[in-house]
Amino acid sequence: MTMNLPREAATVASIPGPSGTAARSWKRGAMVLASMALMAGGALATASPASAATGGCADGNLCLYAGTQFNVPRLTTGKTYECFQLYSYQLAGNPYYIYSYVNNSSVKATLWTSTGIPDKWRAVGTISPGSFSSNTQKNFNEAVLVCTGGRDPYWSQA
Repeated sequence: MTMNLPREAATVASIPGPSGTAARSWKRGAMVLASMALMAGGALATASPASAATGGCADGNLCLYAGTQFNVPRLTTGKTYECFQLYSYQLAGNPYYIYSYVNNSSVKATLWTSTGIPDKWRAVGTISPGSFSSNTQKNFNEAVLVCTGGRDPYWSQA
């Protein structure tokens, strides 16, 4: 013989605990705790990975952009002892300038301008390893050359 008994759904009201005012406080506390656990789980699920590179610039690279907020990538290099003509990458001359940068390399990058005297250069800025800027405020407008790793400036073909 089989008996069919009605099933009761488990609700906060059916959870055993103290009765009266203490029961309401206890149940309210349980609800708050459950809500906090759900929110914490949601925050963990939407967190960005720690390996996400700033501006999309991979580890070991120097990245120069012709737009603010790491838009319009123009020069990406992993070379640690080389010079690059910024004109070749549309990063020098109006309206093309370095508007943002990321240096994920292990070496500094020095920006240079010509003095008008052959083989004489003037440094106009340095980008340290591990640094970045989403808006340079046109601080590098004079630059026509960038050299990595302390390389002396020269009019390279790179």
